Amino acid sequence: MPRDFVTFQTTENLYGSLDEVSVTGCWTNLSDPLPSPVEPGAFLVRFFRDQQDCVIWYLYLRPRSEAFVVYSDLDYEAEYEARRDGEEAQTDLEDAEEQRAAILWCAPSFEEFAHRFWIENRLWHAVNDREPPPIEPWLQDYLNHYMPPEAPM
Repeated sequence: MPRDFVTFQTTENLYGSLDEVSVTGCWTNLSDPLPSPVEPGAFLVRFFRDQQDCVIWYLYLRPRSEAFVVYSDLDYEAEYEARRDGEEAQTDLEDAEEQRAAILWCAPSFEEFAHRFWIENRLWHAVNDREPPPIEPWLQDYLNHYMPPEAPM
């Protein structure tokens, strides 16, 4: 497992911090490593999901390569267990291209994912709360980076 992921999951003041800041009811939900449906020898580890399972985030682990974060609307643990037990799976994504299309790249590392998720949820509160907390300058810088350029007059 990547060091940033292990550190986050085993450090008391970090574990669960994404759950607490989430504005959409996301929560930590770890799975065992699951075989990738698109790449032999690679694995998915589910670590985070939203409350309606519209988005489920996974670490994508390749042999001899850096791990990165992907997301899908599919629960690959349920898919794996159904196929293993000879039951009907949630989806009929048998085609490799359909499977690849269901797994989308999100971030180059867990640390990058966690950092952006935390910042963007804090910013949501700053923009949408009735009595928003003040935006720290570094959060404002992050927000400014994504603002559209001003239109010429």
